[in-house]
Amino acid sequence: MIPINIIFKVMKHNPDDKSISIKMCRQNAPKPIDDYPSLRVSYNHLDFSSVYNLQESLRLVVSDNALKLLLSEPILSDNKSYKEIESLDLNDLVGEVVAIPYGTDNELHQIELWLLVEDFIESENILPCV
Repeated sequence: MIPINIIFKVMKHNPDDKSISIKMCRQNAPKPIDDYPSLRVSYNHLDFSSVYNLQESLRLVVSDNALKLLLSEPILSDNKSYKEIESLDLNDLVGEVVAIPYGTDNELHQIELWLLVEDFIESENILPCV
């Protein structure tokens, strides 16, 4: 997963109905945290057994919701792309906005860089170890 810093702000604490109202977003969100919708979180979703467990239960709640907000953000027209990588020629990509989907079906697991390493060794006059 791509790491993002999530921030949240408790807007209201209601001990009578055992809930809090919070706002959350990415730390690098395009608008202030107060411009995001509030979410009511029941104590049932929070673990009060330790400070660490409270933090982790809040992390789970705010991360899931911040990710939903991230996915619902509009794509700027300058960032829209329908271009795919169709060849190994990097000249085909110059000046193009190319989208690379991220997800469980699209994760990159291994990249072989042997040609780049060989080029570097040759350009630096380094003798490879045998």
